Amino acid sequence: MSVQNSPGLWFDDLVEGVILVKEGRVTALNRVALELLDVDQDAAIGVPLIAVLRDHRLEEAYTEQQTVEVETRGRIISAKPIANGLSLSDVTGVRSSVKNAQELLAVLSHELRTPTTSVRAILETLRLEIDDDMRMRFLGRASEECERLVRLIEDLTVDVKPPRERRLKLEDVLGRARTIVEPTLEQNGVSLELMISDLTVWADSDKLLQAVINLIENAAIHGPDFASIKVWADIDPENQGFARVFVRDTGNPLDPSRFEELFQLHARGPSGKARGTGLGLYIVRSITEAWGGKVWIEREIEGGGNTFAVTVPLVACGASEGSQKEINPPDQISLEVL
Repeated sequence: MSVQNSPGLWFDDLVEGVILVKEGRVTALNRVALELLDVDQDAAIGVPLIAVLRDHRLEEAYTEQQTVEVETRGRIISAKPIANGLSLSDVTGVRSSVKNAQELLAVLSHELRTPTTSVRAILETLRLEIDDDMRMRFLGRASEECERLVRLIEDLTVDVKPPRERRLKLEDVLGRARTIVEPTLEQNGVSLELMISDLTVWADSDKLLQAVINLIENAAIHGPDFASIKVWADIDPENQGFARVFVRDTGNPLDPSRFEELFQLHARGPSGKARGTGLGLYIVRSITEAWGGKVWIEREIEGGGNTFAVTVPLVACGASEGSQKEINPPDQISLEVL
């Protein structure tokens, strides 16, 4: 595109694009308008306004005398009627910033819900008459959740935080997740069958806990009531530097064509139950991919249901700490019903 300056036009120095119109035809454009519309000045003068705008939505701003915002040519343009013409502004950056802020707040509210709900439930329990040992256990759980809440909030700061990855016993993370999601399980009448393993992974404990909680809650909320959820882990046979964590529900089999869609931002499952924010699986994928893992869904052929799975790095680039016991398929393993 050739942008020709017009020294005689006072509005060439404006930061907004300006188009002057007379009897439906363009009489002048400033430099910014030429750039926004990707047109040549000589070709634009004297032609109908629509031939320059090339978008009926933008033309309506002039004909209807109202401000409009239009996504066109890879930009979001705000068109505002002025005397004998239009004012154009590129608001792409502003709208992108607003969208990013809204998505951040949505993710934050989703993740803060679990620890705050846990603390509330613990405080309600502490109002009851319980023995001192149980009271101390509940106080310890409340303290852990408050610390996790602080770390979640700290993730919003602009400071560069050092990595929090460390050696984690996978069974400890799964056990803690079980405790945290108990209210959700009880609310939906769902039981959790946890296959204990002694695999040791290398991950951020908060992030791994977030991923596991979101997968279990997704199965409990969107799966059938009074059903069971199975959680187990093994070493990834395709990449023995990673462990695989599986969460199986007994809900209606999902359409494989929707698997990828379910991990998108604000995706909604087919369940007729409460649908939440549609952020749980999106967060799981974001966390998993950040540590180099992957996430996927498998339909269960026998007995129905669906299995959601993620991979987590093992310690020492593929070797877990200490001995490992063989993890058999769920139908052949001794389950601990929690």
